[in-house]
Amino acid sequence: MTFKSVLSNVELFASLSDSDLHDLEAVATPRHYSKGMLIFNEGEPVEQLLVLVEGRLRIFHSNDAGRQFVYGVVEPGVSFGELSLLCDEVRAVCAEADEDCVFLSISRQSFFALLDTHPQIKDAMLRNAAMIIRRLTRAVSDLALKDVYGRIRNVFEAMAVQTDEGLLIDDLLTQQDLADRVGASREMIAKVMKELVAGGYVETGRRRILILKKLPEHF
Repeated sequence: MTFKSVLSNVELFASLSDSDLHDLEAVATPRHYSKGMLIFNEGEPVEQLLVLVEGRLRIFHSNDAGRQFVYGVVEPGVSFGELSLLCDEVRAVCAEADEDCVFLSISRQSFFALLDTHPQIKDAMLRNAAMIIRRLTRAVSDLALKDVYGRIRNVFEAMAVQTDEGLLIDDLLTQQDLADRVGASREMIAKVMKELVAGGYVETGRRRILILKKLPEHF
């Protein structure tokens, strides 16, 4: 897959012509990050727009006590920093490479030059902002209105992939990873998982989770 084809799948750039995408690719610089590296930190000034090309990224917030709340894990084709660049804001969240990652980086200067020559991008950015707000609103609503099991169920349904065996989460997802994503303790996660296994809903092993039958609405 070429960098140009990845850029064309980013909602921010979806309306650009092939020529425009070629110009954009010309000012983008590839950057490589190893698994576990911090890509950016909450509160840092934004000097570049990043587009994830390969790998996966974990987006989270960390409080003063060191506890993390994971907003989610994102796949290639997602951009970061365009809204903060436009509003001259700092990073609102932290991002860490969940596996080896490749990004395209577009500097602040190149980004604003792009807006001057491609005003349609500003309209796409408004749509992007609305999506971010909806996603964060859902995350806050889940924390406020759903119990731990309800949040675990949401994560499983979002991550599971249909295979010949059934719905499979083959994601090296540890109990601590799951606890971080749903805002609960690892002990609580262990308790829920034990009940799901005992009830015949899931099968675990080799750091994977196989969903054997439809998860209950309530637990």
